[in-house]
Amino acid sequence: MSQLRILEKMSTTGDADSALQVWPPGIKERVLDYLRSLGLSRQDLVEGLAEDCLNRARRRVGRGASEELLKRAIEEAQRRFDHALARAMRLSPSRDPHPVAAARAALLLTGCPSASDALFGNPDSPSDAAEMLKEILPRPTPPEEPVPMAEQPLRFWLFKSTHQRS
Repeated sequence: MSQLRILEKMSTTGDADSALQVWPPGIKERVLDYLRSLGLSRQDLVEGLAEDCLNRARRRVGRGASEELLKRAIEEAQRRFDHALARAMRLSPSRDPHPVAAARAALLLTGCPSASDALFGNPDSPSDAAEMLKEILPRPTPPEEPVPMAEQPLRFWLFKSTHQRS
């Protein structure tokens, strides 16, 4: 089931944690802005992810800690985005985060909102998103080829005496 469908199911089941809540002023808007800055454009997806990230963050912080709530919600949004990207590219985000970070940077630099939205599509067939990502992500350059180099003698000038005999 896609993450969007899970979010929709959670909001229709009436769970206490997943019910739409009233958040401190400006918190939800900043999480929404952050998700949009990640290239997400579908309003239903952005709203659902923001609510879910805020609900998860609320479980980790006490009431009244607005700045900490915002920080945790944005961390959760980043984690969700990275996991969706890693799943689409068939990478492990926990083993080596560098390829995921490189893919995230390349994806965000392309400015293609449909690519970011596609990451949260059907997790059972990430091949569609992977194919789309292959088209927009930069391709690696060929590895360097060694070139023969003439030997250079080493001169240990640091160990020479500064006093020369004449």
